[in-house]
Amino acid sequence: MTRSVALRASLLFIVCAALFAVTGIASHAPAAEVLFLISGSLAGIMFCFALATPMPALVPVRVRRKR
Repeated sequence: MTRSVALRASLLFIVCAALFAVTGIASHAPAAEVLFLISGSLAGIMFCFALATPMPALVPVRVRRKR
């Protein structure tokens, strides 16, 4: 999993967690609270994956000039 994919997935789970939190507060439904906790924990895991992946490094390449 690349860094950009993990950050996009984390952002998606954060949005889902916010929606489930609003639904849970408005309706007092236990299922919405469970979905909020699941999506929040998945967002945290994806954010940790994004931080754990190494940054791409430049590879030195020798360039030969033709004369």
